[in-house]
Amino acid sequence: MHIPIRSVGAAAMLLTAAPAFAQSAREVIGPWTLTPNLVLCTDVAVATRPMPRSVIKGAYHQDPRLASATGAQLLIPRAPDDGLAPGRRYITARLNGALRDFPRRGEGVSGLRITGVITVTAVDEVNAIADVDLACDSIEPGDFLEPFTETLLPGAAQAVVAPDFSDRARLLFGLDHRTLVGHGAVISIDRGTLHGVVPGARYAIYRDRRDGSPLIYMGEAVVMTTGEESSKVVITKSIDGLETGDVAVPRRRQ
Repeated sequence: MHIPIRSVGAAAMLLTAAPAFAQSAREVIGPWTLTPNLVLCTDVAVATRPMPRSVIKGAYHQDPRLASATGAQLLIPRAPDDGLAPGRRYITARLNGALRDFPRRGEGVSGLRITGVITVTAVDEVNAIADVDLACDSIEPGDFLEPFTETLLPGAAQAVVAPDFSDRARLLFGLDHRTLVGHGAVISIDRGTLHGVVPGARYAIYRDRRDGSPLIYMGEAVVMTTGEESSKVVITKSIDGLETGDVAVPRRRQ
C-alpha cells in the first residue's frame, strides 16, 4: 500500500474569479500559515487494507513505557527484505479502529492516522533503531512504516468557475478523525486521481438534507494532496460547521 503524502495543491483564501493559478502565495496560505507538517499529519482515507512489513516495537530506552516524541528513539524488529537501512526515512501510521473492522472493497474507506516521521540510524540482523523526526501523535507499539515522501505546498490554486453537479464527492474526516470541521481545517474527500481530481482544484461544499429540498451552499475547499481514491482538501470558506457526508462539488470549466 502506498500512502499519498506528497502535497501537490494548496488552500486559496480569495474566492473571486481570477486567471488559473494567479493568486499570490500569501493569498493561498491565508492567516493560518498552512504548513507541510500540518498537511502530512492529517489522517489519510484509505480503501485498501494495510499489509505492513515493518512495525514499531517500542521506545529504545531503559524504560520502554516512555511515550515516543520528537527526538526519541524507536526499536523496530527486522523482517526479511524489509529494506531498512541507515538514513532511510519513513512515515509511521496506524488505523483508526481495529484491522478486523476495515471495510470490504467498495464498501467505504477507513482512516489512517499519521503518527510521525522517523529516520533509521542503525540496523543489525535482529533490530533497527530510528530517530523520531516529527511526532504528529504518540508513536505506539504496532504502528507500521510507510516510505516517506516530502510534503510540498504550492502557492496557488485554480480559478473559480461554475460547479459541476454531475460529480458529487463526500467529505470524510479530518485530523484525529474529526467529523465536524470549519474554516482552515484539512479534511479528506472520497475522490482521487482515479476520478480525475488534480492538485489545486477547487470544490464547492453543499449540504444535502435528503428530503428533496435544494442543496444548501456551505463553503469552499481546495485540493492539496491526491491519492487514487481519496484526496485531502483545505476548507477555505465555511458558512457553518462542515460535517462528514456534506457534498463536495468540483468547480470545473463547462
